[in-house]
Amino acid sequence: MKDLHAIFQPGAIEKLNPVAIDRIICALFYPQYDPGPNCSWERLFQTAPVDHYVTFPQAPFHTRFGPVFYRGRLDGTARVLVIGQDPSTDEILAQRIFVGQAGQIAQHFLGKLGLTRSYLMFNSFLFGVQSTSLSGGAVSETEATIMAYRNSLFDHAQATNPLTAIIAFGSHANNCALNWPGRGSLPIIHLTHPTAPSGVAANWNSHLAAAQNVIAPDSDGHVDTTPYSTSGAMPHLDIPRRDLPFGLPAWHGAGGGTQSQRGAAPNFESQIIWSAP
Repeated sequence: MKDLHAIFQPGAIEKLNPVAIDRIICALFYPQYDPGPNCSWERLFQTAPVDHYVTFPQAPFHTRFGPVFYRGRLDGTARVLVIGQDPSTDEILAQRIFVGQAGQIAQHFLGKLGLTRSYLMFNSFLFGVQSTSLSGGAVSETEATIMAYRNSLFDHAQATNPLTAIIAFGSHANNCALNWPGRGSLPIIHLTHPTAPSGVAANWNSHLAAAQNVIAPDSDGHVDTTPYSTSGAMPHLDIPRRDLPFGLPAWHGAGGGTQSQRGAAPNFESQIIWSAP
């Protein structure tokens, strides 16, 4: 934390009253956690087609614990739109997307670009999807109602942020970007999903230079051009606390793995088991 005496002229800080000092500290260093959506984002989130997901034919979505909307900056400072696939149990518990194993591996890629904060993330779907429903074609990210609402989120992000690029993790996310009419000339960096069974490192290496060419680092970020090793597990980076709600345990979204899972049958849809390390 910065020394306030280094910010003001000698003797100036002693002349301030405690309330003024507290206000300065708050303005400079807080919030240190995500305060949540502002009015315009909250109203847009409230229009989500939740009932459409709940009543979708063949029940492909995990809807019992509600939707998960975003992670990152909603304050107009995002320069990169990040698109993922769907939330799992870690995301439900944090009420932020991309915080489990996949999110922590993706965070490492953002770190290599020098991105520490200037991103806003949305998923292809607001709810988790049965894997067989995606592979079997029971549901698609381009289904009309799902796509229309998701595009409204992208449109608002575009209107309120200086976006310069899109990072799409996985084929479903890439389809979301390609089917967004408001994308304009924003370049898409299409990456293999972080938890794909193979080829992640090689794919990410092939796109690393292009991503670094179109995405400027944050002021406190450090660009790393070192390729990923194609042997062994993908490295991870803990989710920044500024991306998470106040009060979430320090180990959630950290350590490279997950601390939660769905309950066993018959409680698969109605139970999440959350285990502290």
